[in-house]
Amino acid sequence: MLLILFTMAFVIGPALFLALVRSDGRRWPLALIASVLVVLSFVFRSEASLTLGVDPTPVFLSVLLIWLAWVLVMVIVARAMYAAQPTPTMRRWSRAICAMGTTVPWFGFATAQMMAE
Repeated sequence: MLLILFTMAFVIGPALFLALVRSDGRRWPLALIASVLVVLSFVFRSEASLTLGVDPTPVFLSVLLIWLAWVLVMVIVARAMYAAQPTPTMRRWSRAICAMGTTVPWFGFATAQMMAE
């Protein structure tokens, strides 16, 4: 499980971010999708509390949806930074900083895993 989370945080997250940030567009659809993902995560989390110890799938889906929403928020931040100062330097820096920002949830996952042991 930890290896899957590590791969998600350090490989898939930045790659997904870079793929999404390349497409130009409005920020509000991404914000709407991120909000829907968070609400769905709460739904799966509430179901997970009912089946705790029996089926880990709702917990995994909840974490996955929150993580996807985080990646979308990083895309929104990068686009907002570039819109505030539309220079090539800002585009490079915003992409670099926000791609690194997609890895932040890993530290929460790793801390929770360390505390659980």
